[in-house]
Amino acid sequence: MKKTSMIVALLAVSVPSAAQAADLPRYDPETYCQQISNTSGGSSMIYSGCIDMEQSSYNKLKSAWDSLPGRTREYCDQIARTTGGSYAILDGCIDMETQAASNQQGFKF
Repeated sequence: MKKTSMIVALLAVSVPSAAQAADLPRYDPETYCQQISNTSGGSSMIYSGCIDMEQSSYNKLKSAWDSLPGRTREYCDQIARTTGGSYAILDGCIDMETQAASNQQGFKF
């Protein structure tokens, strides 16, 4: 009985709960936007515009995240992380995936 209790305790600690898994990802928009700005010569205008886009996308996603299919959340999070973690990329991916899922067509001969 003691071994079973210890195994259950270890599993509870090592396996994230459904609520944790469903949380909106935490990216670093300031670092991301600085990288974007640096590729354009360090433009303050590019940095500020990027921060505005990231904030707008984050705000939109924050209220809708829990209602999105888990598969879409996971896929789009992976896409957004390939660019360094961008809420704007995440938002765009989710929009495209949602639109594609609602407009699936079959092949016609």
